[in-house]
Amino acid sequence: MVPFRQFLLKIHSRCNLACDYCYVYEGADQSWRGRPRRMELVTVRRTARRIGEHAAEHGLDEVSVVLHGGEPLLVGADHLDALLGELAAVGPRVRFTVQTNGLRLLDEPALLDVLHRHRVAVGVSLDGTRAAHDRHRRLPSGAGSWARTAEAVRLLGSDRHRELFAGLLCVVDLASDPVATYEALLEFAPPRLDLLLPHATWLEPPPGAR
Repeated sequence: MVPFRQFLLKIHSRCNLACDYCYVYEGADQSWRGRPRRMELVTVRRTARRIGEHAAEHGLDEVSVVLHGGEPLLVGADHLDALLGELAAVGPRVRFTVQTNGLRLLDEPALLDVLHRHRVAVGVSLDGTRAAHDRHRRLPSGAGSWARTAEAVRLLGSDRHRELFAGLLCVVDLASDPVATYEALLEFAPPRLDLLLPHATWLEPPPGAR
């Protein structure tokens, strides 16, 4: 049996954006509304213990933990610090990554101190040009989020925080010019680019598919 080496934890079940393509909040399943907003430390401890047991059973000296949401940084700096401390104690070395829309890095700068302390790699979701990004990734008010996301990415790319910057994640949109999208992403000098196909099902195929 091939052991698990990566674990994805959804540590917050709400988001501060209202993206129209979101497979969680805009999908048919709205059961998230009745779930707790964040993963409490008692659950984190149990999760860390089980990861440690799995690593010990399979002789793993390193595992990867990806923090996701919702918007994971909505947990706040103090809770994130405690959460990462619990997970770091599982036994093997833990490599941390967080996937975020970046806005909380501007609203709560203390988060950056926590991310540095635990050496968390930070990936940011950014859909290319301002027009392409704001077409789908909007604030709850309906306004576009590109300007604030771009500010957060530039902050991550600065000399002080560059070591945290893991890269950019862009959702593919056939309405966007691919070259313009690629060049817009390159302007932020990301260490890595990932392209993500929009969520789809047999009943609701992806845009452009027959």
